Amino acid sequence: MPSSEPGLVAHRRQFVLASAAVLPEPGWLSLAITNELRLSYQPDLPVRRLDHAGRQVTLFGYGLTAATEPVGADLAESLAGRFGWIDWPYLYPDAGALFPIYYGNTPEGPFVTSSLALAGRMTDATGQRQISWAGLNWTPPPGTPVSGFRKLMRDQRLHIPTATAEPIDRALRPAASVEQARDNMAEDLAGISGTLQDRPGTIYLALTAGLDSRTLLAALIATDTQFECITQTFDGVNPNDIEVAGRIARHLGLKHHVIGPEIRDESLTQIWREHSAKTYSDADNIHLLPQNQYRFLKADDVLVRGGCFELGRRFYSSRLVGLDFSNATGAALWSRFETEAPDPQTVAALDEWLDWRRRHDNGLDLVDAFYIDQRAGGWLSAVEHSLDMMPGLSLPAANCGRILSALITPGEADREAGRLQRETIRQLAPGLQKFPINPTSFGDRATKLLRRTKDGLKRRLKQVLPVGLVQKLKR
Repeated sequence: MPSSEPGLVAHRRQFVLASAAVLPEPGWLSLAITNELRLSYQPDLPVRRLDHAGRQVTLFGYGLTAATEPVGADLAESLAGRFGWIDWPYLYPDAGALFPIYYGNTPEGPFVTSSLALAGRMTDATGQRQISWAGLNWTPPPGTPVSGFRKLMRDQRLHIPTATAEPIDRALRPAASVEQARDNMAEDLAGISGTLQDRPGTIYLALTAGLDSRTLLAALIATDTQFECITQTFDGVNPNDIEVAGRIARHLGLKHHVIGPEIRDESLTQIWREHSAKTYSDADNIHLLPQNQYRFLKADDVLVRGGCFELGRRFYSSRLVGLDFSNATGAALWSRFETEAPDPQTVAALDEWLDWRRRHDNGLDLVDAFYIDQRAGGWLSAVEHSLDMMPGLSLPAANCGRILSALITPGEADREAGRLQRETIRQLAPGLQKFPINPTSFGDRATKLLRRTKDGLKRRLKQVLPVGLVQKLKR
């Protein structure tokens, strides 16, 4: 049974698969997968055995059914959330590899875990660069800062006895038309929302002025799911997120909680470091966790969040302009995010990713592949992993193979305009169309333009000037 321990707990909802039981904290459980391997896990992580496609598999994590038709051989195609499963001798990740799976070999045999921090106890760390919120603010998969360990990517399965990654067919396949994609996404999001109705605890929607939370809101409304809205605020949050979210909640008669910061508590940051191995940096470790802004999330509660929807809007199209798989290098990708001298370990990880993607084409160009493998499988995976510390559950509802395929269906211009999500909202909850999405003032637009111009100049200067001179100019 899940524990009722309140507050942040390091290594909550984590697992280790090894030759012997690994019980890093009191209360961890262990079960035999084979005569040679045991699955050890923190009790808040759901683990269950089920019959699937005529075989017995072990499913761990949270997978909510999106599709109405029977689940196919690949559970990630029609389950949403964060999860993995063992179908011996293989281990498979969810659609976006958001539930992290790290693997390596030790003198005692294969060692597989969702926690890089726990993997680091088995071997020497190779050293982690100082990751800041700006720039490339995650550790690029399949690389890790722990010697001998890699991160499993979304189109890989792990051969457990040898700790070897093998390719699987996880190509995203567009629907026949935008209309079909819209119908599929509306059906799938409604299916996920309907599944939430049977859960105990409170369902919360992370609501802002943005398109992604509006899409999830439409699905929850369409299924008459009972839920409340939250908007977190700290220095730098756009006031429109609070104002628009409040207007929508009042219109719908929903509870809307604006979660402001408490006095900063660095002990909470220390728990984050212990849990995450500092593999990313963002609002969570800078503001939300040390300021206790997930304090509303209790055991059995679910926080429904966006994430993965940005794939549909060609998130990196402007940042990666001029690069494709024919000319991209790890150093070139680094330079699109950072003005510092390249970090050799990070560049090597990006080159390793490029090599895999060139050898195992998934039908996506560099912009989309970088998003799904790096933004989702790297940054978002690390963010969601840190939220495992909470008593309640964070649910990235769009992490589902069917939804990801729907998102890439429209043409490029329609994708960048968010057409599919807007039409899905119109189908599920047409009354939401009267509320603006990410409204911006002239001042906001001017500030954004100046920031983009400044970042672009930094990248261009770095390309043409010696590194030493760039450093002097920065000072």
